[in-house]
Amino acid sequence: MKMISPKLSIISSAVLALASVAFAAGGNTGLATGNGNAAKPGLGTQTTGGVADPGEGIRDSFAQNFPTGGLHDIKGVLRRVYGTTFSTGNSPSESADKFMQKWSMLWKVPYTQLEKVGPTDDGEHTLPLVADDDGENTKFTIAYFRQQAKGVPVFRSYGWGLVRNEDNFPMVLGGGTLRDIGTMEARMEGVDIDPSSINLGAISGQALSQFSAPPEMSTPRYVIWSGLDEDVQTSKLAVEFKVISGEGTDDYQKVLFVVDASNGNILYRESLIYHGSVNVQVNEYVTSDFKADTCGVETTRAMPFAKVVIGATTLYTDVNGSLTYTYSGTGSVTVAPTMAGKYFTVTPGSGTLNTVTSQTVADGGTATFLFNPGAANAATTTAQTNSYEMANKTRNLILTASPSYPTISTQTGFVIKPNLSGTCNAYYDGNINFYLAGGGCANTAFADVVCHEYGHHAIAKAGSGQNEYGEGQADVMGLLITDAAILGYGFQTCSTGIRTANNTCTYSSTGCSSCGSEIHACGQLLSGPVWDLRNSFLGTYPSDYRTRLANLAVNSMPLHAGSSTIQNDITIDYLTLDDNNGNLGDGSPNYYAIAAAFNGHGLTAPALSLFTITAPNGVPTTVLPVGGTTMNVVITPVSGAVAAGSQKLFYKESTASTWSSTLLTSTGGNNYLANFPAFNCNTSVQFYVQATSTSGTTVTLPSGGASVAYVATAAISSATLIADTFDGSSTLFTVGAAGDNATAGTWVRNAVLSGCGANTVSYSGTKAFVTAYGSCVDVDAGKTSFISPVLDASSGDAVELSFAIYLSYNGATPTDDPLEVFVSNDGGTTWVLGASYTTATGANTWVLKKLGVLNILPVTSQMRVKFVAQDNGIDNVVEAGIDSVTFTSVKCTDAVFGDLNGDQITDSADVALLLLDYGPCSGCPGDLDNSGEIDAGDTALMLLSFN
Repeated sequence: MKMISPKLSIISSAVLALASVAFAAGGNTGLATGNGNAAKPGLGTQTTGGVADPGEGIRDSFAQNFPTGGLHDIKGVLRRVYGTTFSTGNSPSESADKFMQKWSMLWKVPYTQLEKVGPTDDGEHTLPLVADDDGENTKFTIAYFRQQAKGVPVFRSYGWGLVRNEDNFPMVLGGGTLRDIGTMEARMEGVDIDPSSINLGAISGQALSQFSAPPEMSTPRYVIWSGLDEDVQTSKLAVEFKVISGEGTDDYQKVLFVVDASNGNILYRESLIYHGSVNVQVNEYVTSDFKADTCGVETTRAMPFAKVVIGATTLYTDVNGSLTYTYSGTGSVTVAPTMAGKYFTVTPGSGTLNTVTSQTVADGGTATFLFNPGAANAATTTAQTNSYEMANKTRNLILTASPSYPTISTQTGFVIKPNLSGTCNAYYDGNINFYLAGGGCANTAFADVVCHEYGHHAIAKAGSGQNEYGEGQADVMGLLITDAAILGYGFQTCSTGIRTANNTCTYSSTGCSSCGSEIHACGQLLSGPVWDLRNSFLGTYPSDYRTRLANLAVNSMPLHAGSSTIQNDITIDYLTLDDNNGNLGDGSPNYYAIAAAFNGHGLTAPALSLFTITAPNGVPTTVLPVGGTTMNVVITPVSGAVAAGSQKLFYKESTASTWSSTLLTSTGGNNYLANFPAFNCNTSVQFYVQATSTSGTTVTLPSGGASVAYVATAAISSATLIADTFDGSSTLFTVGAAGDNATAGTWVRNAVLSGCGANTVSYSGTKAFVTAYGSCVDVDAGKTSFISPVLDASSGDAVELSFAIYLSYNGATPTDDPLEVFVSNDGGTTWVLGASYTTATGANTWVLKKLGVLNILPVTSQMRVKFVAQDNGIDNVVEAGIDSVTFTSVKCTDAVFGDLNGDQITDSADVALLLLDYGPCSGCPGDLDNSGEIDAGDTALMLLSFN
């Protein structure tokens, strides 16, 4: 069971203990309402990327497809996919969805388990990020995917793609907290997961026994527990709920529980109150901005978005505290502002709410109001205006950087509670709460303390956990407003604060940071590099450094969804948000500043490439057997130089044991041409490009070089005669053939199999041909077949049939129940056995098979393939699946004019064949001039082509 302290304070609990100050615990990070178990519209089953071909690791495949991309792991868990463009589409959602369809198994999570639901309160799938310079558009959109199994969400498990809002919507960053839940879906088979089935007494006992005051429990919902952050645990069905206890008392608690659904054992406990705590010291009075009220003098500033009642109409001022009200008539009106606003409501815990006297204003007149006038102000009244002003400043900063920020962009009436009974504390529990002066502390409703607590709100609504990240990022929100490193100036004395972003804290894999593992101390690990970046930006961009910094810091929060730790994935997020070309290999406009800031605190940035190698026009998938295929290559220096003569193309046929190489041909500047030699036709050709820096470092394309080399087929051309993943609304394949006699388990095209060893996912897309559908319905008492349409492969010099199979005998090892593949070249009149499989493929495992059709029988224009599953003799459990059937025809040589016998030369043997058909012969091969007869004209043409 992972425990989180119920007291998340502005300083450490150890320091508070010195002052003997008691702190409240509990709170609300915005847990989604409702049971949350209703399945969202399905995304289908996983794609080819969801199950890698045997022998080909998904990461190797990724390296081949994205040679300049990177995979960033933290403690063995993939957190970021970065560095280049990974997908495109007609919308941000489509682009990110394409990536997840193909690459979700990078997280060992089938695409089947993803749904288009985000971590924010409203569950929105997409969220715009980073306001553009025009103020109307945004530069990025993040598309979220929530992990679920049979409609039950996996606790805080999300994947996402960050998409640039430009042509074709390139996805440039992927990330998430997705978790491998193993066989959880199979173990949930037959389990009642309706929330009404939850036994409240059985699951709540341990949790409720922890509270002294009578607790109130929220409506529970089922979740799947598989650990949190980098702690991946064995998945199990769990129940999530909140408990509130002691509301309005010193023992107030608000706690989130995740408990084992089978016995109520507590798996996870998290306080939902986020405190700000302070040191207890004697205060001195100084004059300073963004400090406690005891340290400065009050000044008159505009009250933004203030609520104003004029007659029966409620209006709100603008950000400058001004409004113009137009009404019918010419008489006077009564104007009555209140200590509240459009976005915030002030509710003092003690004392009275600030008021002003209403005024009757004549038509054309002006009325000026002042809350908390200087002659009457006191700590309690100033706390109300301070907290209101600073909350509005923080909200404005967030929405300037990210106008569609979740919840905050549409939220009104957020509650601020100053002057609560007690001293030396401040916390967030869904509201922001501040304490009276006393015990050596100032009234805590001031300056960056307010920014810090409202920062916790922004963090929660972005879907992130809190802990050390919450404390550090909340401190960042304070420094973005104050532009100062010190947090909490004046809490105790007017000469010091309680924490500083101007620090040397560095990352520790075992103790969080060199400044300590306590969440507030460790939080400085994040505020430190942000402050260093601020100083760098100040020198480079003196006129707008604060805006640039806020854009990165604010928009990084939604990228942290589901996590609560501080790791160097945050560095990658800053770099990607700063990037302008979808390629981190060559850095970003502010790479050196960002890398220096975060590297200095041990949150290392990915290193720049010495130089980049790209194939701007793509890499060939076929190469000419006779040689002559070329590929454009660009080698661009970034942080190093290329050694002359090191630019080479390496290649070999797949059956060869050694690699050969040839120099690239320079075409000027950074541009080169790779020239492919001759290869045996219809062979698999592996190749990669390599260059070496002047310092001796080798760079390859793809980045893994020989181990993940590109693959092409040596052929003049390759035609796909049919490629069916069986995912469409119809298929040309038909079920049934002569001799079929199975009494159950006949082939059916469906989404998945279930029960008795059957596979739970398709090889690609959403459907496959499977032997029946339903619990333990397998092939019985005979054979069942399905057949392809007729295919014309007559022009192929090599013909290949590929397909994915699944085969299970539910643990048995029969030899008389094979899965068979037959091929016909006469439209299905006769059949020849091409392959027979009797070895099970393994649980939930598909295996890709390939057959050379010419090794089975000659090819014609009447080709068909038949798949047969069977249960013969002893009754065995036979479950089979066929998916992704592809028939390809390869042309190895160009036709030679006049070559009638197909030996690639025109000679006397061809003349002899031509003379055999002399005379009228429409459509004959020897009618070279298409005149309808073979005559002297055809003979002359043939003789001109003699070899």
